[in-house]
Amino acid sequence: MAINAFKEVTPSAKMALINNALGNPALKKNQGSTFEIYDYVEVATPGDTQTVNFFSNVNTKTFPFTNIQQNQLGVGESLSVQYIAFTYLEQNIATSKITTYEALLQANSGLSLANFSLLLDNSRIIKVNSLTRSNTVFNPKGKTNANYLFYPDTDLTIPPQISFTLDLRIPNNSLAGGGVAVKSYFGCHLFGTGAILNLKTNV
Repeated sequence: MAINAFKEVTPSAKMALINNALGNPALKKNQGSTFEIYDYVEVATPGDTQTVNFFSNVNTKTFPFTNIQQNQLGVGESLSVQYIAFTYLEQNIATSKITTYEALLQANSGLSLANFSLLLDNSRIIKVNSLTRSNTVFNPKGKTNANYLFYPDTDLTIPPQISFTLDLRIPNNSLAGGGVAVKSYFGCHLFGTGAILNLKTNV
């Protein structure tokens, strides 16, 4: 019987298939979970053309600017990326209070022409996609008029203990930032179904 290579599988099944292929069959016995990883990078001039690299330096950051300590998932962890959020944040330098938090395209719709690549151990699993589909006008799965999420067409799997980075290339734009008293940050959140270590099953 012929197998359709493009038949849609669930995020959990995709994780199990990928980890089986990588010689990690025990992962399918782990605890399923709602998973999110994120990183924020300070940008001196948010309106300038530049490339922002997410996740590569998370070991130098603390809460609230990241929720991971290294750019790879731990033993027994895996993530099936179902949607991506790009955000813009401003922090008052004197008080350290976050004063602005919004979707990147809400801050400036011209950033729809920004593009990004997601790399897994230096292999691109998303190659130079623009943020156009996360613009509310073009969002294919937004379902509301205020949805700025980027939805990949396939659930991209990040296995455990393999490094990953995301490069976001920003075009010249009119995002001015908050001035000398404020730090500006671009953020990237990866969301989806995940697996975490289940000691009762795996030990």
